[in-house]
Amino acid sequence: MPERSEPPREEGVRELMNMSKLAEALGVTRQWLHKLRVSDPEFPAAERAPGSTRDVWDLRAFRVYYEGREKRPGERTDLKSKE
Repeated sequence: MPERSEPPREEGVRELMNMSKLAEALGVTRQWLHKLRVSDPEFPAAERAPGSTRDVWDLRAFRVYYEGREKRPGERTDLKSKE
């Protein structure tokens, strides 16, 4: 069975995605994106299509934000002594 390939994207066409699809495209969880949305003032503002109640983001613009943000590694808990 032949593999399905996505049609080529036209230049300048925005690819709008909801939080779940955005997380899938970035390889992270929806919960992680929600945490960023709540805690990071630089998180891009959502858009809504007329008549819709769902927030969407432009994938290309969101990637610029996501890849350019300051990454802070979490604290290592495996090195702490257990007292």
